[in-house]
Amino acid sequence: MVAIIGTALHWSDVLVLLLYFLLILGFGVWSSCKNRGSVGGYFLAGRSMHFIPVGASLFASNIGSGHFIGLAGSGASSGIAVAGFEIGAIHWLMVLGWLFVPVYMRAEVFTMPQYIKMRYGGERIRVYLTCLALMLSIFTKISVDLYSGAIFLQQALNWNLYGSVIALILLAAFFTVGGGLTAVIWTDFIQTVIMVVSAFILMIISFVRVGGMQQIRNLFPYAVAYTTLHNTTECGVPNENYFSLIRSFDADLPWFGIFFGNGVASIWYWSCDQVIVQRTLAAKNLTHARAGCLVAGMLKFLPLFLMVFPGMIARILFPDEIGCADPDVCYEVCHSRNGCNDIAYPLLVLRLMPHAIRGLTLACMIAALMSSLTSIFNSSSTIFTIDIWQRFRRNAHDWELMIVGRVFVMILVGISILWIPIIRASQGARLFDYIQAVSSFLAPPVTACYLLGVLWKRINEEGAFWGLISGLFVGMIRFIWEYSYTAMPCQPGHLDKRPSVIQFNFLYFSALLFIISAIVTIVVSLLTKPIPEKYICGLTFFDLDNLEKAIEIPTRPGCMHKANTYYDEEQPYPFENSSSYHINQPPTETEKKALHFFETGDSTGIVFYLKTAFAWICGLEKTDELDGQSICSSSHPHDNTSNRRSITSIHDEHVSSWHKEVSYAAIIILALCAFVWAFFTDYRIRLN
Repeated sequence: MVAIIGTALHWSDVLVLLLYFLLILGFGVWSSCKNRGSVGGYFLAGRSMHFIPVGASLFASNIGSGHFIGLAGSGASSGIAVAGFEIGAIHWLMVLGWLFVPVYMRAEVFTMPQYIKMRYGGERIRVYLTCLALMLSIFTKISVDLYSGAIFLQQALNWNLYGSVIALILLAAFFTVGGGLTAVIWTDFIQTVIMVVSAFILMIISFVRVGGMQQIRNLFPYAVAYTTLHNTTECGVPNENYFSLIRSFDADLPWFGIFFGNGVASIWYWSCDQVIVQRTLAAKNLTHARAGCLVAGMLKFLPLFLMVFPGMIARILFPDEIGCADPDVCYEVCHSRNGCNDIAYPLLVLRLMPHAIRGLTLACMIAALMSSLTSIFNSSSTIFTIDIWQRFRRNAHDWELMIVGRVFVMILVGISILWIPIIRASQGARLFDYIQAVSSFLAPPVTACYLLGVLWKRINEEGAFWGLISGLFVGMIRFIWEYSYTAMPCQPGHLDKRPSVIQFNFLYFSALLFIISAIVTIVVSLLTKPIPEKYICGLTFFDLDNLEKAIEIPTRPGCMHKANTYYDEEQPYPFENSSSYHINQPPTETEKKALHFFETGDSTGIVFYLKTAFAWICGLEKTDELDGQSICSSSHPHDNTSNRRSITSIHDEHVSSWHKEVSYAAIIILALCAFVWAFFTDYRIRLN
């Protein structure tokens, strides 16, 4: 049986794997020596990254093992429509680079909740978004990548599930703990090269084996399992619009839902999510950040050809396994009663790839998993350190923040390992659908909060908060209602008994939820007092030319930590100074005593080596200065004490020698995107 047959690696496969790990280790150690000595260096790579590694890191952070398994599986199931999510992402990358990034850089922020705190004031919105981001990172992003990686490892090598996944988690955590975002971005860069090269090789082999793209179009509708030929249901039969990116309103992926419903979730993912935005904030300036978005946009054309088409080819070549419809047969093939589409990509690797190249492809999958995990580990530790830890330790020194960030990475590792049994117990198709549903139920309110806040000064904290709460309430009702029912496998005599309202397409629901949240946000904001100009100078897109620096909005005392809505009126009670970013304050006597271990002791023997190793892990190699300076001060030319851009840095970009060329390139990429939409559309289908 396919699911339990292990594949012994050829010696050349093992050699390629070893070379891969040596290459990644070399990059990680080299980059770990850069930008390790400060908060800006560890969390934002000293804000010195070139646009090429920034763009590659954006792509690698997005494309994980879940994309190889999920996109190929969806392609095998219903054709190329799933690629609409990837092609559509190109539009939203342009929105990130030209709308959101200038505002974030002007605000000089490390994290997205930090921007929300500056824009709206108070603490409740920021705490809400911080906790939500951490929960999504731990229980959805990490879980999907681990489960998808587990599918590949089981199909390809029949390795022990827990041992393999734990080893990958620990290796990913090593780079994040050791070098911060610089190590993450540089390992992302080399792993992106590996992913693209190995996937290209498999794509070429697959196209040659099936006979080209026209043969895919001709043969795919007939790629059905033997058992499907002998039943009278539609189970196991490919979608009739399998070769069209744009489908009708009543299709599984309708064009309206792809453009608008998915657009709402995509704005959240590409422009408001810490994992993605952190890469652009690490760029040396705005032009490099935008150019990085262009590089990532160009790479987003690839999944259609590298993952979706190979998934369709896998169904053509192996219809009995990939196209199985009978639940009992599917369970024998892949231990899932809901279908075996998710094993499409692993089967191609095992049965088509030659020796050594198969090892490279395995390295590609490991690279995809590690890229996603390292990105999530680093970004989650950044959010926790800057947005939660500093709420309790407002005068925390750089060295403390970096140690806390590294410890939190290890906590994430522990939680991820504990989550593995739940991943293994879940059905692959259900887990993938669950992740899509989470985006539809939780992302629209957050998108409304960020988008309206960036575009319109009139939106205030009261409106944003109640827009988030109302959207969360509606979204959770749909979520709980939907998942209180179990989707029946496609089988004769088994009817879907779920209420029709639950079957309302999640893409349509995403657009509807955004409208509801936006209306509540606008109405409440208009019914309450506006935020005075002095508090939001330069924090909206249409106010970037304002050279004045925004004053921090005071926060009311109490458990709710609301923004001060009295603003310039006489304050009836004292307000908290909620600033949490007192970085590089002189250390206290207690902190100096805590550092005594690094300042004293014998320079020989085991104590010295233990001290040196621990200091390297914590980024504390240089401990010569304590008075008012970070003990982790770096000598990197782009790294100063706080790595904060000056207010005029955004304006300096407008006289950059190549910022116009970057904008022209964006227009060309969008035109190419429109061509792809038009080329892969079947104009015979109805759009209504």
